Amino acid sequence: MRSFFSVFNSPAPEKLAEKELQEMRLTLFQAERRLLEAQLQVDYYRNLIGFLEEVSTVGVESVADKQKAAPQAPRVAPVAPNFVAVSSAA
Repeated sequence: MRSFFSVFNSPAPEKLAEKELQEMRLTLFQAERRLLEAQLQVDYYRNLIGFLEEVSTVGVESVADKQKAAPQAPRVAPVAPNFVAVSSAA
C-alpha cells in the first residue's frame, strides 16, 4: 500500500523510463552472456562427440598419434552474433 506522501511525490515518467532503460540494458547483457555460454557448451560437446566417434571408429592409438603429429593451430574464437552493446549512449 502506498503512503499518502508517495501519491503526491511519484517520480516523473522520464525518471521511471530512465530506470527501466538501465534495467533492460542489464537484462539484455545477461541474456547475451547466457547465449555465449550456451554456445561454448555446444562447441564443447560437438568436439567431444567428434573425438569419441573417431576413437570408436579408428582406435585410440591412431587418434593419439594423429594429435601428436598435427601441430596445434591457434584456435580462433567463433564470430559472435551482432549483439547490441550495453552503453549509455542515447
